[in-house]
This record gives sequence, C-alpha cells and structure tokens, in this order.
Amino acid sequence: MEQRKPSDSTTIGKVAAHVPDLIVYGDFSQELPFIESFDGVLLFADISGFTALTEKFSTDTSLDCGAEQLTQTLNHYVGDIVEKVLIYGGDILKFAGDALLALWRVQRSQMSDIITLALKCSLRIQKEYGVRETEVGLKLQVKIGLSAGHISKVVVGDNKHQYFLVLGRAVDEVRLAQNLAKASEVILSPNCWELCNRNMIEIETIKDQRSVKARYIKNISEIEFDEFFWKCTEYLQHYPTGENNSILRATSTLSPNDELEKSLRKYVMRNILKKIDDNQPLEYLSELRPVTIVFVNLQFDKSVRTLDLCKVIHDVSVKISNIIHVFSGKINKVFMFDKGCTFLCVFGLPGDKQADESAHALDSAFKIFNFCSKMSMKIKIVSIGVTRGSVFCGIVGHHARHEYTVIGQKVNLAARMMMYYPGLVSCDAVTYANSRLPHCFFEELPQAEMKGVVNPGVVYHYLGISEKPMIGQAQLTKERSEYYHLLGREKELEIYNSSLKGFVGSTVGRVIIYEGLMGYGKSKLLAEIAYLGQEAGHKVIAMELTKINVQQNFFVIQTLMAMFLGIEACKSDAERQKILQDKLRSVVEESYYCLLNNIFLVKFPTSAEVSEMDHETRTEEMELILVKILQKVVEKNILIFVIDEAHFIDPASWEFLDDLLSSIPVFMVMSLSPPGRQAWPTCVSAANIINSRKTTYVQLRELKPSVILQKACEDLGVVSVSRELEMGQVMTYPPIYLHYSSQLNTAVTNAIPSKTESPSSSDNELYICTIRQNVKLQNIMLPPTLKGIALAELDNMNSSEQMVVKCAAIIGLTFTTELLLHILPEWTKRKMNQTLAALVDSHIFKCFHKRKDSQKAQSQEMPSTELLVCPGTVRPIGQVSDIRSSVYNRIKQEQLLIQCGVMAFCMPMLQEAAYECWLKSQKKALHLKCASYLEGQAHKCRRCGEGDFISFHRHAVEMMLESIESQENISEQHQEYPFSEAASLIICTTLKRLEGPSFEGMERKAVTAEASLSSTCSPESVQMTSEDITTSTFSKKLELLLPQDIEKETEKALKKHKMLPEALKKHKKLPEENLKAEEIEKEFLERLDEIIQQSDRDWEKIKRLGSCECEEIVEAVFVPLARHCMAMGEYTRGLYYLLECAAAYLHLSNNYMAFCNLNTAENLIKSVDFRATVINQFEEATFYRLKGEPAKVGEQMSPVLPNAHREKKLAFLYQQGHCLSLLWQLFSLDTATNSKKFCHLAALMKVNSAEESEDESQIISSYSEFSLCCQMMGNEDKWMKYELMAIQRSSHLRVIGGGLLTTVKLAQSLASMKLCLGNLPLSIQLGYRAHEMCVRLKKPKLDYLVLCMLFKALFLSTRYQDCVQVLSWLEQLAVVEETIIGMACFFSYCLELLLYAGFSFKSFKECLEFIQRNEKNCILMSQNSIMLGLYSSVAIWFARLQQWGNFKEPFEKARRLLRRTSASFFATSGFCRFLECEILMLRKHLEERPELVWETRTKTLKDLDQVLSRCSTSPICYPRVYHLKAYILLVLGNEEQSQIYLSQAFQLCDVYGNLLEKSWLEISNEWWFTAKGPMEDLWLKAAPDFRKWEIGMTERDFPEIHKTKYLLRVPALDINNPFPEPEIPDV
Repeated sequence: MEQRKPSDSTTIGKVAAHVPDLIVYGDFSQELPFIESFDGVLLFADISGFTALTEKFSTDTSLDCGAEQLTQTLNHYVGDIVEKVLIYGGDILKFAGDALLALWRVQRSQMSDIITLALKCSLRIQKEYGVRETEVGLKLQVKIGLSAGHISKVVVGDNKHQYFLVLGRAVDEVRLAQNLAKASEVILSPNCWELCNRNMIEIETIKDQRSVKARYIKNISEIEFDEFFWKCTEYLQHYPTGENNSILRATSTLSPNDELEKSLRKYVMRNILKKIDDNQPLEYLSELRPVTIVFVNLQFDKSVRTLDLCKVIHDVSVKISNIIHVFSGKINKVFMFDKGCTFLCVFGLPGDKQADESAHALDSAFKIFNFCSKMSMKIKIVSIGVTRGSVFCGIVGHHARHEYTVIGQKVNLAARMMMYYPGLVSCDAVTYANSRLPHCFFEELPQAEMKGVVNPGVVYHYLGISEKPMIGQAQLTKERSEYYHLLGREKELEIYNSSLKGFVGSTVGRVIIYEGLMGYGKSKLLAEIAYLGQEAGHKVIAMELTKINVQQNFFVIQTLMAMFLGIEACKSDAERQKILQDKLRSVVEESYYCLLNNIFLVKFPTSAEVSEMDHETRTEEMELILVKILQKVVEKNILIFVIDEAHFIDPASWEFLDDLLSSIPVFMVMSLSPPGRQAWPTCVSAANIINSRKTTYVQLRELKPSVILQKACEDLGVVSVSRELEMGQVMTYPPIYLHYSSQLNTAVTNAIPSKTESPSSSDNELYICTIRQNVKLQNIMLPPTLKGIALAELDNMNSSEQMVVKCAAIIGLTFTTELLLHILPEWTKRKMNQTLAALVDSHIFKCFHKRKDSQKAQSQEMPSTELLVCPGTVRPIGQVSDIRSSVYNRIKQEQLLIQCGVMAFCMPMLQEAAYECWLKSQKKALHLKCASYLEGQAHKCRRCGEGDFISFHRHAVEMMLESIESQENISEQHQEYPFSEAASLIICTTLKRLEGPSFEGMERKAVTAEASLSSTCSPESVQMTSEDITTSTFSKKLELLLPQDIEKETEKALKKHKMLPEALKKHKKLPEENLKAEEIEKEFLERLDEIIQQSDRDWEKIKRLGSCECEEIVEAVFVPLARHCMAMGEYTRGLYYLLECAAAYLHLSNNYMAFCNLNTAENLIKSVDFRATVINQFEEATFYRLKGEPAKVGEQMSPVLPNAHREKKLAFLYQQGHCLSLLWQLFSLDTATNSKKFCHLAALMKVNSAEESEDESQIISSYSEFSLCCQMMGNEDKWMKYELMAIQRSSHLRVIGGGLLTTVKLAQSLASMKLCLGNLPLSIQLGYRAHEMCVRLKKPKLDYLVLCMLFKALFLSTRYQDCVQVLSWLEQLAVVEETIIGMACFFSYCLELLLYAGFSFKSFKECLEFIQRNEKNCILMSQNSIMLGLYSSVAIWFARLQQWGNFKEPFEKARRLLRRTSASFFATSGFCRFLECEILMLRKHLEERPELVWETRTKTLKDLDQVLSRCSTSPICYPRVYHLKAYILLVLGNEEQSQIYLSQAFQLCDVYGNLLEKSWLEISNEWWFTAKGPMEDLWLKAAPDFRKWEIGMTERDFPEIHKTKYLLRVPALDINNPFPEPEIPDV
C-alpha cells in the first residue's frame, strides 16, 4: 500500500480536521438530542507506559517543560497510529488523553471483511509502532481492542455548541477487550470473533474469557491483500479514491459549503475557530498555560433506557455549558465508557482567562453537582474533580485528523480525584488557595493512593457557599511588621493623617479610597493605617474581603459589627448572646434584642412587639439599632473602619454605609482595584460614596525601584542584594514588589556575611544576598498570580491581536515592525498595521519612530512622585461612544503606524507571559527566524564603515563568516563610509595645503580606519548616546597662540614631570628644539582651523548627511541577536554577539551596558551548557581585554583590505594592540622599577604592532600612548619626540572618512594630555577646535569628552566667563542627547563652581535634587568616578557649613567608591575632593573629639599617599594635593614642613598655570602665616545662596570673585596634649 499525504485544506477542511467523518457526513437536520444507529467495527488503542512517562517528566524536569516534552512524544506516537488507521479507512472518533477510538462504518453483510481489514491495520500498528523508546529511557507500547456490532451515535447540545458520543454493546466490548490486552497485543471481543472470517485469522484463546487474542492473518499474500484492501474500500463510503487517492481523508478536499461549515463549527470550540479564521498555523494552536480543570462524571443506573439516557446527557450538557459559559469555561470532551459519562471542562483556555478563575470553577462545579444530584432517578452518582496548574493546551493527533485537548499532571489528577472521591466535589490544594474562599467552605479529605499520581497534596471537599458561614471571618491577611516601617507610601500616609486631623469635630462621615493595581501594596498600606489608628487610641475595625462576600447579603456590616462588639471569636451562640446582652443593656430596649438574631446568629426570644412587624420594618429597626450602637461610641472616641478589597462589598452593605456616613461621624478607609480589573461596584449607594465630596480618592502610583529593592532586603534580612540582581531585574520589570520578591525566592541562596568599613556600623553581622549557582535571571518565570493577570489581559484580545502579541514577545520588550512582519505567519503589512493600531489604542503597545524614543519614554516612566488625589471622583458606569470618531481615530492611528519604526510593550509582564505561552520547539523556530533576519544587519552603520565593533571579528571567528554569507563582501563594497562625500567637499581645494612634510623613508598610506585614541587621562565616565546632536552650537572665535606663548607653554610642559622645585631647573631644551615643537604644534592648529573654515562654507551640504546610527543598530540588532542565539542553544554564536555588544557599548561610551553584556558572557562561559564548547582563543582574549577596558572610551573602525588572510591577521594585530595598551596602563599604576620597565616595553610593543598593521590611525594612536607613557616615566626626549611624531604623522592622513575623524580624535587626545600635564593654554586651543569639529562631524560622544576637558582647563585657568559658556554647551548637549551621565558631569562641574569659584550656575539645591533623584539609576551607578566626585562635593558643602548630620551619608557613599575608581583624571579629581572631606573631618575631631584624631589622622595620611601616587598620571592635580598636605601638617603642628609644601604648591601652580589653585593658596598663605588680624571668609559669607552667573556676564560683575575662597582655618590645640592617644582598656 502506498503512503498518502494530507493536502492543503480550505477553512472548511481545517474545521473538518477536528471532527470525525461520522459527523462531517452526518445528518444535521434532526432535532436534539438525536440518536442514529448503525453497524460497524471499533478499534480502541491505549498507549501503555503513558502514566509512567508522565510521572518521569513531572519528577525529572520542570512542569512546563515536562508537559511539552510529554505532548511531543505522545503526538509523534499517536500521529503515526492515526495515519495508519486513516490509510486503512478508519475514522478517528475520539482522542482521550493517551487513547483513541476509531470506527469502520459498514453494512452488516460486509462486517467480516472489514473486521479483517481493521485487524490487519491493528497488526501493522503493533509491528511498526508496538514498542517505541523515549528519550528518558521509558518505553511506549500500544494495546488494541477490536469489537463489532450495533452502535448508536448520540448528538447533544444546543444551537451553539454540540457534542457527540457513541453508545451500545460494541462500545462497552471494545473497552473490555482493550483492558484484556497486554502491551503489543490485539484482542477481539466476543461479538467481533463471532462476526469475523475465522478462516483467515490465527488466534489464541484467553482463559476464562470469550474474547480471543489475534496472532496474524493467514492464507493471504501481500498482493492478494492489496486486492482485498481495494475491494474493502468500496464498502467504505467516504474513502478517498480516484484522483484523491493520494490524500488521507476526503474531508481535505471539501468544497466551500457555508451550511456544512456552519454545522461543523458547532463541534469545535470557539477558541480554535478564531485561530482557524485568522489563518494561524496548526502548531500555533498549542501552548503552555495555567488553567483550571473540571472533570464531571455521571454514573447511571443500569435500568435506564437508551432514550432516557440520551435525554439526561443532553440536559446535563446544556446545563453545564450554560453554567460555565458565564465564566468563559468550555466543554472540551464528552465521552462514555464503562465508567459512565464524563465531561472534561476547562477554565482559562486561550481567550478565556479571567480573574478569580479558581473560585469560578468551584462555583460552577457546585452548581453542576446540585443540578445533577436532583436527577436522582436517572443519575446514580455525581463525582467532580477540580484542579489548577500549568498544562499543555493544544493539538493532539495528525495533520489530517486531530483534536484540541489538555494534557498534564493536573489533568490526570483531576480525573483521578473524580474517580477516587465519588459523590462529591473535590479540589486540590492549589485550587483551594487560589480561590481565596473562606476555609469554612472546605473540608479536608483523607489521603487516597491514586493510580499514576505522585504526591497529590491535600485534597479538599468543596461544601459550597450554601453552608452558613461563621461570623467574623474577614480579618486583614497582611500584618504590619513591628521591625520595618512601610516604605514608599509616605505621601499616602500624609493624606490619611491630614484627613483624620480635619475630621475631628465633624458631624458626618469621611472616606479615603486608595485605588491601585494588585502588587502596589494596598493591603500593606491599610494594615499600617489600622496600626496608626490603634496607636493613636482610636477605635479601629479592620477587615479584608474576598470575591465570595459580594454574594453574601449584608456580610460586611454583619462582620464589622461583630468585630466591633467583640463577638467574632465566640464559639457558641450562648456566648455571643451573653456579650450582646451586656453591651446592649443601656442602648436598646430588651424587647428589640431579637431583631439581631439573624445577623448575629443568636436566639433572643421574639417579643410580641417585634412579631407584629413585617419584614421591611424589622430590617429598618435592626439597622437603627446598629446605628445607635455606633452613635454611642463616636460620642467619646473616633471610630475608624478599614476595609481592604472594598469592591467586594455586597449591595446591602453599601446601602447601609451610605446612610451611616450621612448620619454619624465615622472615618472610613477603603482600597479598590481599578475599574475593569475586578467587579467594580455598580449600585447607586456605592456610586454615592465614591463620588461624594466627603470622599478623598487617591490613585496609588508604582513604587520606585529603590523602594522595592529596600523592601526585598528587609524581607530577606540582608543589607543588599547582588549588583546583578539589583541592576538587571529591578530596573527592567514593572515596579510591582510581588514579581521581584518571587524572583528573589527563586534566584537567591543563603545569605553570606559581608563586612563593612563604615565606622557607624554595629557589631552585628551584616549579610548580602547572592544568586544561586547556574540560575539565569532572564529565565526566571513569572509567578502564577502575575501570570494569571497577564494572561487575562491577553485573552481579552481577539485571535489576531493575540498572535501579534505572542510573536512580538519572541522579539522582546521592544521590537521593529519589519521583524514582526517577518515572523508573522503569512500576514500582510496592512493586516499587521490594523492589528497594531488596535493594540496601541488598547494601550498594549506604544509606538515610536525610533528606538531611542522608546528608551527616552522608558526613562521618563519612572514612578511619579505626585499622587492623583481627588476630593470626589466621578466614575460613570457607561459612556456612549461616538462611532464615527472611533473609526476616524483608528484610521489615523493606522496612518501613523506606517511611519512607525519601533514599538514596545506597555506592560513588560504581558510580554513575559505571552512568551511563556509558546512551546519550547516553537520558541526555537521563531528565534531562528528572527536571527536569520537580523544577521544580515549585524554590523556598524554605513556612516561608520559597516565593519565589526571588534575589528575584523568575523574574520577571526571563521564560523561567523560561513553563516553570514550576505555580509562576506561588505568590506570590499564600502572602502570609505558616506562621510567621504562631505569630507571631499571640505578637502577638495585645500588637501595639498593641509598635507605636511613626510617622515624620511616612510610611505604615505590612505586607509579609512579609526583607532581608539582614548587614554587614562580622559574622563572614564562620560557616556555617549545614540543620536548625534543636530542642533547648532554656539561658535567661538578661535585665536592661535603667538609663537612666544607656545614657546613658554612648551618649555613648561618639558619641565613638569619633576615635582620638587630643585628638579624644575635641571633640564632646558635647546632653542631650536623648542622652535621645531612650536612650528609643528602651530601647523597642527592651523590645519584644524582650515578644516573648520572649509566646513563652514559647505555646512549646508554636510547637514544633509545622516547621523551615526550605531546605537540604533546595537539595540535593534546585536542585543536581540545575542538573546535569540542563546535561546536557540547556539551558545558559540551567542558569545560572539555578546562580545560585539560589549565592544559596541564601549564604542558608544555606555560602560554600564558594556558591563552587563560582559557579565552575561562570563556567566555563559561558566555555564554547564557551554562547558562542552571550545572557546575560540581570539574571543577569549577579547573577553578579558574588554573586561579591563570599561574606562577606555574610543571609536574603532576596521580598515578594509581585500585579502581575507590579511583581514584575519589584522584582527589579531588589533587585538594585540588593545591588550598591550591595557597592559602598559596597568603597569604604570605600580611604582616598582620592574613595572616601569614592563610599562615601557608594553607601550613600545604596541607601537611595533601598530606599525606592522600599516594603519595610520593605529600608528598615530600608538605614538600618542607611547608619548604619555614616556612622560609618566620621566623620559623627556621620547615623550616629546613621539608626541610630535603623532602630530606630524596625522598630516599623512587623507582628511576624509576615518582620516578626518582620526585627526579630530588626535586633537581631543592631545588636549586631554595637555590638560593632565599642565599645558593649559595649548589644551584650551586644541579643545575649542576639537569641539567645533565634533559639532560639524556630528560626533556628540566625542564632544562630551572635549567639553569636559575644555571646562576643566578653563576653570583651572580662572577663565570663568568661558567656563560658563562651555558649561552651557555641555548642558545643551546633555539635554538634547538625553543622557544621564552627561547631566551628572554637568552638575558635578556646577558643584565645583560653588565650592571653588564662589558663584553658581545651578544652585546647590538643584544639584542635590539631581543626585537624590538619580543615584539609583543603573547607568549612573556604574560610573564610580563621577559618583565619587558628586558625593565628595556634597560632603564638602555640608562640612564647610558645619551641617555634620547631613555630611555623614554622602561621605560614606564616597568612601565606598574609592576602591572602584581608576587612575583617570576624573577619578583623581574626585579623590582630591574626598581627601578634602577627610581633612575637614580631621579638623572637627581636633576641635571636638580628640580621642578620634589618631584614627582619622591615620586614614587621612594613608589616602594622601594614595592620591599623590595617582597624580603621576595627572600632574595638574599636584598643586591641590600639596595645598591639602600643607594644611594637614599645619593642623598637626608641623608649621615648618607646612610652609615647604605650600611653597612647592606655589611653584607648581606657576609651572602648570593653575591659577585657580594659586588664588586659593594666596589666601591660605596669608591666613596661616602673614595675616596681621582675622580675615573675613567671603565664601561662608556668600553661602549658601551664591550669586548666579548668567550668560553674558563678565568678571566685572563679580568684583571679589578671586577672593571668594573657603578659609582653611587652623584649630586651637591643647598645648600640653595636642593629640591624645586612645586609651587601651585594661584586660
């Protein structure tokens, strides 16, 4: 027999694949219930080993993964069996978990032949698929039973949903036959054996059974059987023959037929029909999701007739469908075997998710139980099992015939509970907990050993809400911690306190309502308010409601009053009655006590007066009694009602509270969920209270990430969590503590001791929280509660919207519309845009034109510090929508989406939940699709040359060349990036004039390469952002230094490597050498001027060029690629892209993101999954090199050469150069002689490596670095020689493309070097020119470095007017680029102006607010040098103003950062400020706490030595350090040494031109040694409100600016014992 293939189906064919031929070709004209009888052969196949396999998967793997693997294994096995049955003409009637039922429908006269055909099919199945090994070592085997005879088809249901089942003796016999079968056996039922052709079948009898075991078919060859087979197909009415003989089912070729399709659709769940209508692939119908399973089993009396039985099943099916439909439940299966009729119902399928799903399922189960139990004459036993958990929801079977079903441990458990706990409604512990119903509605059942179930947990009997509940079962579940205060809700508590204060003396009630999403801390807030009320001596009644309470009439008032009267804990009615008598004696007449019988469950005798009242009068009098009771209390005390989850207040209680608030002064505090999240109260009384003027309505904002972090630390009992968990998780996910706490529980291990250096720390051990080994934070799944919320949101969408959301979730939190369209199955762009417009309108997605816009929005969506408080908020129940306006807005939204480049999820939680819905195999396939799309874009932007971020990375890793074929020739196609066009405009007329003299014997090379020219002198922490600034910048006229000025500055620069005054006179350069240096520097400055002037003439053409798009590419391509590769298990490729990401972020000066990617790469390398992979040597070196380079900021462009071998060699040469650069800088930090030699050797080797690469940019970079190295070692000749060589060599660059950028970077590097070395005039000249060129080249990242350096040079030169101008440029650039680090640098410089210049550009308050608002920013937290400077500056401010209480916190934060800073100029400057903090604290201890002087003195001197060693890389800082050292010696009583160091500081100021420090030194010298009388401290006189320097002001506006310095006064010491040593206690 030939193999057959399923054909592509139409919509009706897809629907028919879910329905058997028995229905497809049946009669749809009959009224329901409908019975049809016929003859046929049944095959029942049960998979043996499925239970054991289920246990294996559930114990060896996670539940989700186990369910998926289990289903895939089952589907492959069942699919093969189904295909074989279809080939032999069978019709698959039902799938039931691990079993299937098939039918051959024929005439009685053809029965024997068809039995033989079915038997042949069964034997073939046993031969080919009888035993199958699984990947976990267990076997799957199939047991088959055959029966034949009379069969009845029963159709039940209504006009919307219909179900069928088969009845009869043959159905019962086929199940019995299968039960007799062992693995790999086929059993014929007695009737089947009677009707078959016995001459053709060899059998084996079974002891004490009429059934027989079939062994084989005899007396027939294969050829003869083929003839027999085709004869049998003539008996099978719908078997595909003729032109359709190549397909498995004739239904695959059904022609469109609206009537037939409409009839078939009634047999398929609407969830599936929506997916089919949306043309979604079959595999997309499957997913893992948490659902609630309800199994209903009906056992019938054996005497019930078939017609009556059908009528009962019909009535029950309609009733069940109506009951569960209210809560979006679905009947998935109806089948009938010897165990009776069973209904499988599911709550929470795709599209059906609702809040309180477990409570809905239990409520529905109890209603079904009650309905069926009333049919006692026909139904013998009703048994229901309810479970909740994550299961596989999807397709089981074959492409041609399949069904949608649910599979998993929770499904098995519900089925077993249904059978092992008959006659009741049972549920598992998860359902019990998630229902949040009172415990009194349940009863714990004894444990029972259930087949195939391991550790079922506690099983409960659900009693239903008809049972009378106990009184007072509604206390607050959230308790206030006595050890920790409520965090992050200070303003909400302030509203409560002020409202309560204004309430005192009121004659009517007052209400505060707090509205917030789940996880926002409403319950914690109300618990705190209840505690505060009790502490204040008020009468507080606090309760928490659940959903079931809304159905209980007057429950809230009953419980509140019972708690108020103190009878909620009474165990008997007599005890309650006695307490009530005592409390009512003076309030109510005794004859009216009986009115409280029903509400408080007591038995006061009914008085004659009450017996005459009607029901309405009794209710009114009862409520009046309650009001009187409360009235008596409020006369003496304040009464506060606290009600959590107030949206569950029943209508009768709302009505009573409405009247109560208008009659007596009661203060009420409630919490509500937002409308739509829960059942919003709709009664009139609820609306009156909510919208009343006496109600304050407060919408809670999200908690700040820092608050969530602090709360998590409190709950764990630690002082901090790991930096990775803090920076990666808190900042990524929505500020909902519930999620974060769940992640901590999953991710952390035992806390480990952590030492602290803080002098204020106690003797108790402090702990930090670490992450468990091999835990991947990105793989931590959402907690079930939050996942349920997200899935409910997902299921409220239509099928198209769900598909878009789920596909977008694969891409990530942000995604491009192009990539989304690529992975959507057979979608058009128009359809996608229409769906996206609806999702944007529903606030599921946000739309941005560029990825940077999404990053900006994310940064702005930090929790607001402002609350939305309304005195009375109107909440309309309904609103009439303008259809025309809605349609217009939707069309407008679609038009905007056409221009939309990037979109993002509004709720990250939804993205994670949607991602988890995919099966593992589906995720892998979609990740592969995304990766293949993105790989072609994985390179720098065109403007930067389209190379790798790690030079020639792909050529060094051959695997990447093979897999990115489309990118193989990118290098040859773009030898010069597009800026060449603009550069040619600038250069075409001036190139010859700009070319300088060549070195002797050196060839001129023109390559478009960039090199990293950053040095340790540049500010390590200035971050660059993605968008290049396009706004114009204030231009400043550049003036060249006069030759004599250059000579003076060069002379100073040649001296400054020696620090003592005697050393300053040792060496003097010859005049001709100075002249040569002067000429080269002047020529370089003129060269820069001509470039700037030419660019001004061609500015309009340059402006039309695009900006650098590298950051867009990194975020949109490289970062997703790394994630996609790791999700697919392609760890080698994942490492490649992680390293590219790290290098790219260093290229973009984003050290934090570089650190994150390197950290991920390190975890990947150490992971178990990666251990079998051999890491490429080149990538290993790259990884360690990048780890050492967070402080180096530079842009790299790989030179492009046509030879592939040459490119691979260059990759290693470039990597070698980077490593050598890092090595010499590390060696330079060590003062040992050998380290100096190694430093020199490494720098020289980098020069050799660069020259071997023949890349001018690399060579110039190496010369600059070697020059700096020689300067630090005191080698004057080589220092000046290589500096001049770098300048002169730059004239050999073609000033286009990379050559022009290299020239600019050389100017920046030289300016930075001159600043560090003290040649301030030349540094300023270079800085201004570099800034102008950065503006023209649209290089804001480089411009940040330039402006930071330029400000410092101007500031040290006391050119305050220019300082203010540059600072305004820096602020403008930071604002336009929207970078947090740019603003941090700006405010750091503003603080320096306040501390050392005596005027303000931004006030101290503004600076402090910026720090407090952003100090927990993850990017800023990675910039240790900037934060050291900021904290130290703030501490200095407080110390100078004697605000020592405020001084401590920033000082300790600065201290913790000292070890983490590098030897960069920015870090050294921050260290100097920290040293000043210590000196001021030393002075304070000398004056006030002499016993601490020795400890403070030791630490201060130690830090002084450390900062002196750091000054070797930044000699410009020496004057400040010597100034501070002189002051230390002075306060310690060594006046002579103090004068020496003060004199040295003066000389160094002259050498370096540090006028800022010199002006302060002059004041200190006068104050300490020469003043005749007390001097006025002009700084303290002006502080704290310094005058602001506006743009346009000059120094004439600040006449005493150079004298406005802080006076370092000398404390008065005890002459006899100036420095008492600390006492040593007696032992």
